[in-house]
Amino acid sequence: MALILLVEDEKLLRWALQKQLERAGHQVHAAADLRAAAEHLGTHLPDLVLLDLNLPDGHGLDFYEQNRERLAESVVIVMTAVGQVGDAVRAMKLGALDFLTKPVDQADLVALVGRSLGVRSEQLEAAAARQVRAQSLAQRIVCESPAFRRVLEVAGQVASSEVNTILIQGESGAGKNVIARYLHAASARRDRPLLEVSCATIPENLLESELFGHERGAFTDAKVTKRGVFELADGGTVVLDEIGELRLDLQAKLLHFLEERRFRRVGGTREITVDVRAVALTNRDLQAMVRDKSFRNDLYFRLSVFPISLPPLAARTEDVLPLARHFLATLQPKLGRRFTGFTREAENRLLAYTWPGNVRELRNVIERAMVLARDEEIGVASLVLDWAGAGAAPLAAPADPLGGGIVPLEEMERELVGRALRAAGDNQTRAAELLGITRDQLRYRLKKFGLREDETGPA
Repeated sequence: MALILLVEDEKLLRWALQKQLERAGHQVHAAADLRAAAEHLGTHLPDLVLLDLNLPDGHGLDFYEQNRERLAESVVIVMTAVGQVGDAVRAMKLGALDFLTKPVDQADLVALVGRSLGVRSEQLEAAAARQVRAQSLAQRIVCESPAFRRVLEVAGQVASSEVNTILIQGESGAGKNVIARYLHAASARRDRPLLEVSCATIPENLLESELFGHERGAFTDAKVTKRGVFELADGGTVVLDEIGELRLDLQAKLLHFLEERRFRRVGGTREITVDVRAVALTNRDLQAMVRDKSFRNDLYFRLSVFPISLPPLAARTEDVLPLARHFLATLQPKLGRRFTGFTREAENRLLAYTWPGNVRELRNVIERAMVLARDEEIGVASLVLDWAGAGAAPLAAPADPLGGGIVPLEEMERELVGRALRAAGDNQTRAAELLGITRDQLRYRLKKFGLREDETGPA
């Protein structure tokens, strides 16, 4: 038995269809207009909706579009008059499974409902399988805290659903990209492309082309036609990092795309329809941006159909040591060194720190400690933590890093610079990051110690 919502304004037809479906064993709620249908949807989630299009208080497809997220797991069949081909096409694009042309043959209707419910059952089984896969993937994410486990549980449910617009909010370095990739890997889209775009790092004059593509000759340097990420990721997922940095005119174009799932390339006239899941990431307060009119109110509500908020690392201290041990294990092959773990004092120091840079900062601290440490066990002296919270930590070294008593400061500094360069594969920029100094400061030390830059590899 299925729960069916029948929306039809013709009284006799509504009565006849209801009786025929009830005789087939279904529970039917009949609504004469869209207002009554909306009231029913407020408290019930039907297995199937039979939807007439021309109703006294509006058009059925407008109602379907407004409630598409609510009806994501319901089968929708529209009933159209002869000649309403455009409406039937629009209905299928919105997600309707099928359509019937009036006058409706009641036997055909019952048969179609039965087949459609069979399709829905298969879809639900597939969704359940995706949910199991999501749970398996979640177990691979390092997490002990109840707060982050709740995030993974919610993300797993969303991943296996048909929701195609998701907003992930959280501080910088809290793991927004990790959750975005998890949403893709745990979804039915996992075998299709996953593309990421940073709205902050791509120049404003190029971002529209990056997202939507451009036609040849659209602007001075447009020598060839280019497809944008939404087109390239058709069937997959697009991650929009730092969505709060998107300028207002592009916000309007993005909103149109999210609502219609179609767009025009820059300089183009042809509309292109794609099926992508959009996952927006931000560390900014979008509601505050809406209030000061730097972010569109309608885009905010469209993005926040399903918001996911990530707790900062300071609120999930149970994860600090498991994450530290994870980074210690995974970074060893890269650095070419073996470590057994952390001293008790080092673990206490890690737990006492507030981690303003979140998981990203923790990873950098562990990698730097592995470069600085002399022994196989990481001690307190190797942990360079920015207790003042004022940016990069200063150059520091473990006590007696070379062993055998007191070592001249210059010799110790030279040893640290050499270790950092080896760990960074002779990349000066990365070595400077590991040491907590600027690249110019590193260059100064290279000259000071007589190390030629061409011997240290690429910058």
